[in-house]
Amino acid sequence: MIRIEDVSFRYANSKDDALEHINLHIHQGEFVVLLGSSGCGKTTITRLINRLVPEFFEGELEGKVYIDGQDTSDLDIQDLAGIVGSVFQDPRSQFFATDTTAEIAFSCENVGLPREELCRRIEMAANDLQITKLLERSIFELSSGEKQSIAIASVYALSPKILVLDEPSANLDSAATEHLMEILNTLKKQGYTIVISEHRIHYLKDIADRAILIEDGKVKKEIGAKDFKNLSNEAANAMGLRSVQLLSINPHVPNVLTNEEQVCLKDISYYYDKTDEPLKNVSFSANKGSIVGIVGNNGVGKSTLLEIICGLKKEMSGSFLINGKPVNHKIRNRDTFLVMQNSDYQLFTESVEKELYLGNGENEQLRKKGLSLLERMGLSDYLQQHPASLSGGQKQRLCIAVACMKDTDVICFDEPTSGLDYTSMKNVSALLHELSEAGKTLLVTSHDYEFLMSTCTHICYLKAGHVEDYFEVQKETACKIYRILFQKEDE
Repeated sequence: MIRIEDVSFRYANSKDDALEHINLHIHQGEFVVLLGSSGCGKTTITRLINRLVPEFFEGELEGKVYIDGQDTSDLDIQDLAGIVGSVFQDPRSQFFATDTTAEIAFSCENVGLPREELCRRIEMAANDLQITKLLERSIFELSSGEKQSIAIASVYALSPKILVLDEPSANLDSAATEHLMEILNTLKKQGYTIVISEHRIHYLKDIADRAILIEDGKVKKEIGAKDFKNLSNEAANAMGLRSVQLLSINPHVPNVLTNEEQVCLKDISYYYDKTDEPLKNVSFSANKGSIVGIVGNNGVGKSTLLEIICGLKKEMSGSFLINGKPVNHKIRNRDTFLVMQNSDYQLFTESVEKELYLGNGENEQLRKKGLSLLERMGLSDYLQQHPASLSGGQKQRLCIAVACMKDTDVICFDEPTSGLDYTSMKNVSALLHELSEAGKTLLVTSHDYEFLMSTCTHICYLKAGHVEDYFEVQKETACKIYRILFQKEDE
């Protein structure tokens, strides 16, 4: 079904090859996972399959790519539309309509299917993927997981033979990732050929037929279904991969906690309108050195809580103390820092280097600190590059480096590991430990079980807009954290 023969590719204006002499044969109905660190070439392989390379992403291509027996060099992108369906990491980048039903219909309309057939395919996609409740909804009101489901449904409605997905779980919570797994399993049983590039691989271990490790643009290793399913965390981590066996992860808690309270929230409430109250009487406190993981389902108010803590939103009622002193939202805005989930919202300058020192001034000590942070984040080679040209993971790491440059006692991180590979995730975790050791209080929203277990001292569980539970991260509470993250939304 897919045959890649001795393919090398170099992006325009790049000095190095993204792929070197790749040979890959994927059979009809096979489910293949592409593994490897950020920048290893996984995404480029997916772009070969859907012909985005080299027609959209220009560069020098050598070798041959055959899709369904056809040499793609003889085809245009539109010729593959009915054969290859693509789902990108951020589904918003492929939406054309403002409501869900129209979005699912769009691909079918584009190829001129008659109305009756179009309606039949919308119904088929919604039923087969179990998303009928999402029909006739505004795209803008959907959660990340729901948007991903609609993107898959839009592709599925056209009935391609091959599905290509690029890090589809990067921005999903654990419950949405479980639903994604169910959808992929349904598609596999229907005989689709599926190629998926992914960092978070635990949810794929029971459905993948084969995993292929890519390293520096080359095929490093192939892993069969049985070996992939039973891959130990130690073996996965040694290859630079995320853990496969989540329940085998032991917590790593920094021993730097003090009895000195630094942050205290008392009965914080907030609502957008009187019929909607995302936060109700939220109360908890954190001592110096604490790393508090704020968890809960999408839409429960986690990001809103961070924005309130950092003074970007003003609470409707309640009080807030830092170091025992009441502080209003204006003071918090000055004395705290927030790393947003969407890093595009807080990158402002024309180079990585300037971004690091924006608002900090610049002296030799700061420069050394900044260069060290960039090296830790794998960004030292991008000093003069424009932040907008970085990948999503690189932008995220740059924002984290900027946060570490700020001399504030309280730093908040909203999903800091979305889209990060194992090495980058561990580097972020190590940086947070260093900030903790320096007496900073860190508050982190995350759905990433591996990161939470590697990093946090406490868990704050938000449910229905209030604090359902607050407890220390210990070996004895690991199963409790897992249950909270992976429970269904209606449980």
